[in-house]
Amino acid sequence: MTMHTTSLDVAEDATACAFFQVGLALGVLREDASREWAYARIEARDTPAIEIIEIATARDRNAALEALQAVTAHADWQAAGRWLLEELLAQFQSGQRSALDTSRAAMQVARATQLPEDVYYAFDGLDDELVLLANGIYGTVAGIDAALVDALKQHAGSVG
Repeated sequence: MTMHTTSLDVAEDATACAFFQVGLALGVLREDASREWAYARIEARDTPAIEIIEIATARDRNAALEALQAVTAHADWQAAGRWLLEELLAQFQSGQRSALDTSRAAMQVARATQLPEDVYYAFDGLDDELVLLANGIYGTVAGIDAALVDALKQHAGSVG
């Protein structure tokens, strides 16, 4: 009897799946983003893992979230969180998201991916400043936008 082996790169795929799972759950990523990633993984491998095939063939959002969750056991959640903050930075800078929506999504990402508390509170503070700005009490749009970009750049991407 032969043992079934999988080409699942546990750490790399698990972290990518955590990125897609949280991103999809929080509305940071498009619904088809994980499917596109999974199809690329399948094409790149001689023997793709069944877990990746299940992500590629997920029928809807719930099925995609379930398939992604099944692969996240060995994920580096903080890396996934930093990648999501990088995505939020790109969306904010391209005008796809408002500052308020970006700061709130960043707080959710920080919580969901277990980033250090100071990351959460950096965005929570900006969220408070945005509320004060909206009420004409404190700050300028340009100042808060710049602070938001700085915070996203500081906490996004790789550690280092």
